[in-house]
Amino acid sequence: MKKIVLVATVVMIVAFFAIHSVAFAESLRCRDYVERGTLSTMEGTLVEAGHEWILKTEEGIIYKLRLGPADYRNIKEFLLNDGADAVVSGFVHERDIAVTMIERDGQSPIFRDVEGRPARG
Repeated sequence: MKKIVLVATVVMIVAFFAIHSVAFAESLRCRDYVERGTLSTMEGTLVEAGHEWILKTEEGIIYKLRLGPADYRNIKEFLLNDGADAVVSGFVHERDIAVTMIERDGQSPIFRDVEGRPARG
């Protein structure tokens, strides 16, 4: 049963990225997701997909997490564990979230403020 769930999850992730790549010819930056998105909070499971992170909700909806510039987000990635339950707040645009905060295990680092500006350090 676990193998079936794992295979189904991997297939959904691959399909998500394939559809996502084809659907968006333009290359959006995090600030574009902030401008186009709606500030929301969602619960789900964190899934590592290569160098990217996604949130899979209980309903099976997959959102790509936009964590901001690598130069400071890597400090906060200790919080990201594959398969961990989390509450993610951020600007949701279609199937992407420009993350403002991730709450997990009593910790909630800020990735950007409510205006969408990246949190430095």
